[in-house]
Amino acid sequence: MPPDLSQVITLLERDASTTLGQSYRRLIEDIAADVRELDVADAGEKVVNDVQQYFQDTLVDATWPACPRHARHPLWYRGGSWWCVEDGVAVARLGELGRTVV
Repeated sequence: MPPDLSQVITLLERDASTTLGQSYRRLIEDIAADVRELDVADAGEKVVNDVQQYFQDTLVDATWPACPRHARHPLWYRGGSWWCVEDGVAVARLGELGRTVV
């Protein structure tokens, strides 16, 4: 069962704040409001992916969140964690980007 959307938002805000600063809370909440209007199976995953895509597309950070193992590509979110697709390993749970174990 997917996590509650409000929990995902809180954890995503923590990751954005830790890695980019605290100025993106409103953006995350706006994207979440848009996703709430949709009929999607995993709204939390869509919010995370949409926020990540926004950061990359608008060049806030083209590799957000950067993989701490390689620093040349972003991590990708699935199943509640940020993954290094190059190595196929989970690097951090959502909300724990500042506490990665590499």
